Amino acid sequence: MMERVPASIFCDERCHLGEGPTYDATTDTAWWFDILEGRLFEAHLGSRQIRIHRLGRMASALARIDAERQLIVAEDGLYIRAISDGHLTLYCPLEADNAVTRSNDARAHPSGTFWIGTMGRK
Repeated sequence: MMERVPASIFCDERCHLGEGPTYDATTDTAWWFDILEGRLFEAHLGSRQIRIHRLGRMASALARIDAERQLIVAEDGLYIRAISDGHLTLYCPLEADNAVTRSNDARAHPSGTFWIGTMGRK
């Protein structure tokens, strides 16, 4: 017999396309995206406080660079995001010459290698 584990809703904000969850153990923070609406969710698990950041573009994944910066995988490139104010600086275009694709999944390997996939917009 399978054990039943109680579940509850942590964030009741609706996403058009919610994906790209990741966890930062150093800050006990969960991050995820509403890709189609260009929003980044930040959830401090200890306090249960949630902040929603508007990115101004579709984004689908992130990786922690250090305590002040994140690497954001967006529809048109890789961006460095300042955690303090959310400012995005283009680091590297991503298939900028192909308007029918956007970023999709990405994962950081413990070695620091960052794998990124793209897909069609539709």
